[in-house]
Amino acid sequence: MGIVRSLDEISRWAENLSNGFVLGDAVMVMAMFKTNAEAVKRVLPPPLEPDPDSTGFAYVAEFHRTNFGVAYNEAALFISALYKGEMGNYCLSMPVTNDMAMIGGREVYGFPKKMAEKISVEREENKVTGVCIRKGIPIITIKANLTGPAEPEALPPIKPNYLFKHFQDPGLSKFDYKPRLVKHYNKIDWGKVELGEGELTLAKSEYDPIYEIPVEEVLMAAYTKGLEIRMQPGEVLAEVDPIEFMPYSFIKGDWQL
Repeated sequence: MGIVRSLDEISRWAENLSNGFVLGDAVMVMAMFKTNAEAVKRVLPPPLEPDPDSTGFAYVAEFHRTNFGVAYNEAALFISALYKGEMGNYCLSMPVTNDMAMIGGREVYGFPKKMAEKISVEREENKVTGVCIRKGIPIITIKANLTGPAEPEALPPIKPNYLFKHFQDPGLSKFDYKPRLVKHYNKIDWGKVELGEGELTLAKSEYDPIYEIPVEEVLMAAYTKGLEIRMQPGEVLAEVDPIEFMPYSFIKGDWQL
């Protein structure tokens, strides 16, 4: 395949992605946690509103198979949020270890993906550790002491992701277009699930200030093997005011003042 693709190649590409991106044969360690209502309110861009329960969700995963030709690892941090009364998850961070995974998530949906040096999930008997190292700092660490198997129904229900899709104008003073609030669903086959007691640490980093979200209590920790995620087509819910959104737009970059 060359620089310019043929109509046949484009047709095969479109057919392959007709059901969205597929991430399979995966292992994941995850933690749901209680956080601080004021911290959530401060980082949520309008028109998103805080969830009264002030919860968050983090994971570290290894995706060993995809339908776009790569295997990669990924970590993420979400906080719960409302849009017009509908509960969802707002993504604050999603480091990855592959450039194609970064490009697809950022340019298609608006996930705030960045490259990380190392993301791994390691298990020794009933102890699982997931770590994301970026700029030399373990910005997300999840430890779980597994206590036994569970049905997928034991995990929190799948909610939509709320994302903001935006790109800087070449003139550097504004956006290419009004930032767009995107709603996106995943279809998930959880595979073999085990629950346990967990610990979540968000380390301090000037490049990834997610440590500003306090972890007050880990509510649930789990490990799953054989996970498959089908990322569904998203939809644009609204365009937002560029000036109002600007302070929240820097989570995709490492800009230093």
